[in-house]
Amino acid sequence: MYLSEKIKKKIVFISIMLSLSWIFFIFLKNNNSNQTTLNVYNWGEFMSLGGDGGLNVNEKFTEKTGIKINYTTFQSNEEMLAKIMGGGADYDVIFPSEYVTEKLIKNDMLEKIDLNNIPNYKFLYHELKNLSFDPKNEYSLPYFWGVLGIFYNKKFVKEKITWDLLWNKKYSKRILMCDNVRDAASIALLRKGKDVNSINPSDWKVALDDLNYQRPLVQSYICDQIFDKLLAEEVYIAPFYYGHSSQGNMLGGNDNIKFAVPPEGTNKFIDCVCILKGSKHKREAEEYINFLYENDISYANSKVVGNFSPNKNIYENCFKEGSEYLKSYDTSKAHLYEDLPSDISKMNDELWIKVKVGENNSGNKNDNFYVLILILIFISLILIYIIMLLGKIRKNREVSK
Repeated sequence: MYLSEKIKKKIVFISIMLSLSWIFFIFLKNNNSNQTTLNVYNWGEFMSLGGDGGLNVNEKFTEKTGIKINYTTFQSNEEMLAKIMGGGADYDVIFPSEYVTEKLIKNDMLEKIDLNNIPNYKFLYHELKNLSFDPKNEYSLPYFWGVLGIFYNKKFVKEKITWDLLWNKKYSKRILMCDNVRDAASIALLRKGKDVNSINPSDWKVALDDLNYQRPLVQSYICDQIFDKLLAEEVYIAPFYYGHSSQGNMLGGNDNIKFAVPPEGTNKFIDCVCILKGSKHKREAEEYINFLYENDISYANSKVVGNFSPNKNIYENCFKEGSEYLKSYDTSKAHLYEDLPSDISKMNDELWIKVKVGENNSGNKNDNFYVLILILIFISLILIYIIMLLGKIRKNREVSK
């Protein structure tokens, strides 16, 4: 078949364009496959991710640097620690609390951070630098901080706010409790005037026994969902962490929900950001950490999460008024958790499981006691019946003789 020169030129042109398109596709595919992806493991609801039209921090970072973020979350330090210690976690950036950070440092599980790659370190609040668990900020930097206290509904709660309130039978099934052993047991210790970093096993056994006693009064053990239950008036009392805007952001402006730090003392938490040992993208991880301290990023995260930012510009200029509930409490007196000896941690974990499933609490002990009495009475009645029956049989035999 004869083809005109014009048709031949069109075929050649189309072939060239198809070839160029294919080459471009291969280049784009290879370029994307070589794009760095950071695996980030953070607390649930602990970053501004674009909800309600807010800033999506991770997307902003990718837009700025080209580095993708694979973002997953956990609900407790214990969950995160178990996954990392189990060896199956392939994360670059993690967000442990101070006592878990200390444990990870002791176990050589964190990379050293090059502060030369964190120029925004200059923005950090001086009181949050060089803390006891990492005195040179070699392995960790602060991400959020705040204190543990009690949120309560003043419509229903009229008593003085102390840790004892969480054991008040008047509020049975209207009480929430922290869903982690360290906070729950520390509250029990504070209630008794004990050290939250005690290395005496008997102190922790007494604390866990108190939690067993408390168990029948607790509606549930939860963390981030406490505000929904407080607003719905399903519960009246809940221990939780306080930051700059817990009142406004989490409670919808409900004036009945108040916060107080019990006079017995409290914990000051420092949630850190670290690089896990063996990260293949340490330099990019440092770039990500530095990005988190930019003023607009610090503001967005702190506004959404409701905890104090370590960025002094944000803390001092944006949310200082939000700390009104802390004015009567010197946060420098609050206790930082320390890593506990492994035998105590193991014992606490085992006892905590029993608390959560309702074993060995005082209510169950009483129930078991009464059940035992009923069983003994039942056995006694059977024995009496058998004795009477044997006596009757013997008597009938004597009569028959």
